[in-house]
Amino acid sequence: MRGGCDVTAFSTNPDKEAEAHELGANHFVNSRDPKALEQVANSFDLILSTVNADLDWGIYVNALRPKGRLHFVGVVPNAIPAQAFPLIAGQKSLSGSPLGSPTTTAKMLDFAARHGIAPVTEMFEFSQVNEALEHLEAGKARYRIVLKP
Repeated sequence: MRGGCDVTAFSTNPDKEAEAHELGANHFVNSRDPKALEQVANSFDLILSTVNADLDWGIYVNALRPKGRLHFVGVVPNAIPAQAFPLIAGQKSLSGSPLGSPTTTAKMLDFAARHGIAPVTEMFEFSQVNEALEHLEAGKARYRIVLKP
């Protein structure tokens, strides 16, 4: 467990499993595998969604324990459809928040610096912007792409 939390990483790319464990996840779920998603039903107190894609959100609500929360910090393109009964019966909730104010961001950066936490980035020269975009669109980016002058 990381800092008192049992962390599960979800990814559509099963090739990221080893990386997820290296980055601190205790468990990994291939979110393109329906059986893997069924196996985690009623498992989570909190799911923090950072994606900016439309997913089958009912599966994620089903993965929550009673009183669990599906929290969004990524902006999904379309409305989030949700059935009321699973939310009411399980006292589950959907919520969202911005990533943070400048003060919160400064605290997070200070925390990361004190604990040696660094982002995983790939660097591209600015002149390689088209290659960087192709790399991103092909789903090969690990995890953020940075253009440098």
